[in-house]
Parts: sequence; C-alpha cells; structure tokens
Amino acid sequence: MELINSRTGKKDRLGHLYVMMGKESNDVKSAKAGDIIVVPKLTDAKTGDTLSKSGDLAIDPLPMPTPQYPVAIEAANKKDEDKLGTALARVAENDPTVRISRSEETHQTVLTAMGDTQVDTIIARMKEQNGVEAVLVPVRVPYRETIRKVAEAQGRHKKQTGGAGQFGDCWLRLEPNPGGGYEFLDEIVGGKIPRSYIPAVDKGVQDAMAEGFLAGYPMVDIKCAVFDGSYHAVDSNEMAFKTAARIGFRAACEKADPVILEPMANMDIVVGEEYAGAVMGDISTRRGRIVGTDSNDAGETVIMVRVPYAEVVTYTKDLRSISRGSGSYYIEIEGYEEAPHDVQKKLAEEYQAARAAGNN
Repeated sequence: MELINSRTGKKDRLGHLYVMMGKESNDVKSAKAGDIIVVPKLTDAKTGDTLSKSGDLAIDPLPMPTPQYPVAIEAANKKDEDKLGTALARVAENDPTVRISRSEETHQTVLTAMGDTQVDTIIARMKEQNGVEAVLVPVRVPYRETIRKVAEAQGRHKKQTGGAGQFGDCWLRLEPNPGGGYEFLDEIVGGKIPRSYIPAVDKGVQDAMAEGFLAGYPMVDIKCAVFDGSYHAVDSNEMAFKTAARIGFRAACEKADPVILEPMANMDIVVGEEYAGAVMGDISTRRGRIVGTDSNDAGETVIMVRVPYAEVVTYTKDLRSISRGSGSYYIEIEGYEEAPHDVQKKLAEEYQAARAAGNN
C-alpha cells in the first residue's frame, strides 16, 4: 500500500508490518485501530507524522513530557567525536523526549532525557547501530566568579632576551559592577601608555576574566579602568601589555574580595498531596526555599521552589523515589547568588588539585 505523509506530501510504500514481542518481530498481514506495529524502511517519516491514502489527514502528535534528566556525554575514543555528534542528532530527531545541547560555558555536550533507563538504551543503541562507544561524565555546573570590593594593582611585564625585549606596565582599578557585565575604561592621560596599546590591555583583562581567579570559572560584572602605566619605545608591544594586564588583573583580584556565584533554579514541582510534605522537607535539605504552593485542575499540589541548580541536577531520580514515580517538575535556571563559604572552599580546592595534576 502506498501512503502519503501529511507533513511532507511525499509518498511512502508500506512493505512488511511487524508486531514486536520482546526482541522477536512477528510478520502480520494487517493492523486495526489501537494496534502498535512496526513499519520498517520509511523514507522520510518522523515521530508524530500521520500517513494516509489521501495525505489530507493529520492527527495531532501525542503530547510529550519535557525531559529533565541531564547527563554529559562524550566519545570514549576522541576520534569518534564527530560520529557521536551525528548519532546524537539522529537520536534527537527520532525521539522527541530527548534534547541535545552544547554548553559553550562548560564545553560539554549535554543529553537531556526522561531518566537513566532511557540514557542507557540510547548509549547501547549507538554502540550497536553506529559503532560509537559513549561514556557519561559528571555534568559541570556553570558557576561564575566576581568581586565585592574596589582594588588597584600594578601589572608589570619585563623580559629581556638576546634581541628586542618585552616591556609592558599598567595600573588597573577593579570595581564591582552588579548586573552591568564587563566594562573597560581608558583613563590614561599624558600618553603614559600609547593609545595603540590600550586594546591589548583590554584583551588581557578579558582573557584573565575568562580563566577565573578562585576556581577557574568565568568572571562577570566587573568594571576595569586602566589609569596609569609606562612603556618603552623599543621593547613595548601589544603582547607585552596584554601579559602585563593579566598580571595586574590577578593582583587586583587578590585584594578585591573575589567570590564564587552559583546558578539558581526556579522549579514547579507537581505531586499528590500525600507527598507534598516529603518534597518540601527534601528541598530544604538542598538549601532551597519554598516560594509558594498551589493546586492544579487534577487536585495535585504544585510547589514553587528556588534552589541552587547544583543541588537538583539529578532531581528526576530523587523525585521519582519520593513520589513513587508519580511526581513531575519544570525547572529553569534564573540568576546567580553568592555560594556559601563551604561550597566555595570545596570548588577552589578541587580547582587547585586539578591544576596540580595538570588537568586545567
């Protein structure tokens, strides 16, 4: 039988029809309304499409739950990274309950699914069908860093080699700039640093901010002014001033009371009334706070929560356990707040240990 896809207008020919019994496929001659069957070798059909003789029929796709279980995935063999990307794109195309994203902040490929069973199935299928072996690694939380005080420091870079040397000298002033992002001010007067080297100072500061100071996370909301310095007519160049700016920025950060900021999540957790108390108690152990409660049309309790994102990255499994599989939630990262001292200390120690091991 030849059918038409209402989405594409293209024809598809049905060959065999199968009913699956575990791993076994049984050939059948026909299927009635309500049967679940397998139709192999369709050319352009995707999940949610409707096939009919006229092509005029289009049934609304089934509502799909939003995936909330993120895992970071990478190829076991670095040479297979391109193949992994292609395989994951195919998975997301065929399964609307899977999201694939690339985080530029944490440099990870994140697969968001419904739970660990689905993730295990995807990994096994990619190995079997695409020959790609994938491994899961911990999801990196996108922490950030900033400063709380005004501070000044000198950055001086002097290097003498056989020929021309390198010389750059600048004084920087850092100020907190809450919500204002990064700002760079040129306050040089009297030509103490030639105008042509000011962009190099700006670039050096931005490079140092990207590297972080306490734990290697990007720095945000800082106003930086270059207000003094000196140069050498022969030995000064852009690279020297870029290096001097990095040195000065780190020296100023040390005096500017740097802190780590953690991403905060807003969550709406939907559970039966009998589980509401257990959910609220669990959220409080995760440093979360209850913003409010409500009830939906089904009589379930909706608990509105604000909680550090790091505490709920794997919340899918925990909520399933608390609510015996009946709970659901919606999560959105919104804003940053200063992380508690013990969290900052732990992140800084992990960063220093990674640097010492040469993993930075």
